[in-house]
Amino acid sequence: MNEEKHLLAIEFRGAKIGGKIPVRRTARVRLHDLDTAAPDSNGDIVAIAHAEGWLKPLVPIERVRLRPWQQAVFWALRLYIGFMLMIMAWGFFHVAGR
Repeated sequence: MNEEKHLLAIEFRGAKIGGKIPVRRTARVRLHDLDTAAPDSNGDIVAIAHAEGWLKPLVPIERVRLRPWQQAVFWALRLYIGFMLMIMAWGFFHVAGR
C-alpha cells in the first residue's frame, strides 16, 4: 500500500495531418506533485459559506397563477405527449409481434 504511483510525463507535438501526437518523456512525475490545491479546513469552508451568504434562509417561492391560454397550451402538450407515447407503444408491440 505504501507504493508510490507514478505518471509518465507526456508531451504533445503537432502532427502535419489530424491533431497532435503524444510523445513520452523519460521523466516521471508523482501524483501528489501534480496536486496544487491545498486541503481546506472546516473553518475555511464555514468562512466561505458566511461570506457568500449560503447560510441565509432561502426566499419562499410562491406558485404563479397561469392564464387560461397558458393552461390550454400545457394541456395540449400533455395530450400530444400521451398520443406520441401511444403511437410508440403501438409501433413497438406491432413489430415485436412478428
